[in-house]
Amino acid sequence: MASLIISENYLKEYTNINKNVDMTILTPILQEVQDFYIIPLLGSLLYNEVLGQVTTNTVTVLNQTLLNLVVPCMLHYAKCEALPDMKYRLMNKGVMIKNSENSSAADLSEIQFLMDRSRNKAEVYAQRTSDYLRRYQSSYPLYNLNAFIDEVKPIRNNFTSGIMIDNSPYDDLEFYNISIGKY
Repeated sequence: MASLIISENYLKEYTNINKNVDMTILTPILQEVQDFYIIPLLGSLLYNEVLGQVTTNTVTVLNQTLLNLVVPCMLHYAKCEALPDMKYRLMNKGVMIKNSENSSAADLSEIQFLMDRSRNKAEVYAQRTSDYLRRYQSSYPLYNLNAFIDEVKPIRNNFTSGIMIDNSPYDDLEFYNISIGKY
């Protein structure tokens, strides 16, 4: 089993995911969140260092400060990713919708609203993490060290909305060594 930065119990304790949600649903979601969101946020080398420290319970003070930013981000991404999986199940007869006698199931637009809300919160925490890492990059040498093709370089902008107004001193064009005016 792969190592996780946060446990399923931690996810249930710090989100409104009910305690009776099956762990077999949440464990793969937590792994996917780490793979699809946290590795690109930190870059492979820094991610592997942090995960190794979490796994062996030897987290440095510096990486604990980083985890204080990463964990809320991961909680909101996990909640976002869990919402459809908690409503829809793949069964032998096809895709089924979970139902209960005492409650009514949310429709797709309501689920999308909740997913968007969680994703927006996660992106704010992700951007705070990126800003922190750029500000203190000398303390995190592995953050910018990814150089091999099989490693993931950290992303700089974590928002996925259709419009972005950036006031940061870091220019993505500069980062990718593209001159302004050349496309």
